[in-house]
Amino acid sequence: MSLAFTLASFNLSLLVLAGIARMRSADVALGRPSAVILTASAVVAIIWADHRGVTISITAAPTLACVVVCAASDLATGLIFDQVVAATTIAIVLAALVTRDVPSVATGAGSCAGLMFVLHSLTKGRGIGLGDVKLSAVIGAGLGGVAAVGALGAAFVAGALFVIPLLMAKRARCDDRLAFAPFLAAGTIACAALGS
Repeated sequence: MSLAFTLASFNLSLLVLAGIARMRSADVALGRPSAVILTASAVVAIIWADHRGVTISITAAPTLACVVVCAASDLATGLIFDQVVAATTIAIVLAALVTRDVPSVATGAGSCAGLMFVLHSLTKGRGIGLGDVKLSAVIGAGLGGVAAVGALGAAFVAGALFVIPLLMAKRARCDDRLAFAPFLAAGTIACAALGS
């Protein structure tokens, strides 16, 4: 995919998904610093990947937009909206049908959702919510199995690097709520940039 097409797909996906999220809650705003940073990071990742000769798949652009919008909604409301995830899933499946890449999309979605569902079950929903499981399925579908598992791993590392100092400084407790979608977004953006 060309750089211009990838950036256009990302921007269009971002506008559509942000509109869907805003219909669910007016609190979701992409103008907040965290959303601006994630959006800028996604654009830089797309440009950097292209500069390095890494091809961003047609399914990755809507995935990057989805993780940015879901991070913004998780921070604003504590929820990842099913409508945003469903719209992205439809876009990814349609793109996969066009490129005949359905097996890769299905494998990625299943492996990531499966891993996160195991964690959801082990924590009884207190550590990983079902929204995180659904978002992980989208990440798996959009990036493919290997890159998506890398994105999940990067998300957990980023989350740990954020939380451990807060716990050590007693500025947070183990039972405090933490929005995990921003870390999933960061891991997804990093893996898309690296092309892994």
